[in-house]
Amino acid sequence: MQFLDETERIVAESLLSSDENFKKIYNEHIEIDKLLNKYSTKPFLTPEEQKAIKELKLKKLYGNDIMKKIVREKIAVK
Repeated sequence: MQFLDETERIVAESLLSSDENFKKIYNEHIEIDKLLNKYSTKPFLTPEEQKAIKELKLKKLYGNDIMKKIVREKIAVK
């Protein structure tokens, strides 16, 4: 996961070990990445696969937004 600065990265690493919700979202993010990589090796995609890729990308983006929000909230509390 990419963060804007070092502080966000450090907080995210800390949350992986202390926040089960954050860890769950992060693991889903990794699994979606693996699925997308699997599709990227195919020379041709069916319409169903194209739809699945679009849905996976949206889910990944949503998860990324949630993780960034959690990190920024944690930084704001400090």
